Amino acid sequence: MAYLIEDQSFPDAERNGSGAAVENEVIALVTQAQLGDMRAFEALYELYNSQISRYLSRMVGNDGVGCELTQETFVKVWTYLPGLRSPTHFLGWLYRIATNCAYTYLKKHARHKKELSLEIYLEQSDDLYIEGPEKRVEELELLRMALEKVSPTYRPCLILHLIEDLPQNKIAELLGMKETSVSKYVSRGLKDLRQIYRKYVDTYSKPGMGGKA
Repeated sequence: MAYLIEDQSFPDAERNGSGAAVENEVIALVTQAQLGDMRAFEALYELYNSQISRYLSRMVGNDGVGCELTQETFVKVWTYLPGLRSPTHFLGWLYRIATNCAYTYLKKHARHKKELSLEIYLEQSDDLYIEGPEKRVEELELLRMALEKVSPTYRPCLILHLIEDLPQNKIAELLGMKETSVSKYVSRGLKDLRQIYRKYVDTYSKPGMGGKA
């Protein structure tokens, strides 16, 4: 069950073999930003803003909140960047700050969050049940809802694996985890996602729920 976003999260150069040049450029920008160079920091922001925003939006299940948390993440990055010991570890450090921001938000809003139930979603989305492109929109929305229900423990690895299409060794590097743990979390996360998604699809398919009888 693929759930990929067309826009790739990492620069093409990093995927086609010239990753060393990209890494050196990032290291130089981080080093300059640590010395207070705002232009260098803005360059880092432009380089990673989209992928961090996409990651956080999937973590919390809301694009608007994801954008807000992205801004919060980069404010913290700018604040604490002088204390980063090794510029080579910047991207993983950035992802861990973003993940902590997401966890803080999820913990804070766990009891007060008004979740959109499947029944309400179906009532509001009758136009999506036409075969064709609209059907794909509906399926993606159900996947987003299902992903939001996956345990936050597994969700970071699952997002980077499914949406960003990253190998497990890269995920381990970004999140500061053992590769064996990433493998376990991806496996368990996929199992949960499939079960939740299937439950949504089965409910949607019941007569009277907006799907086909």
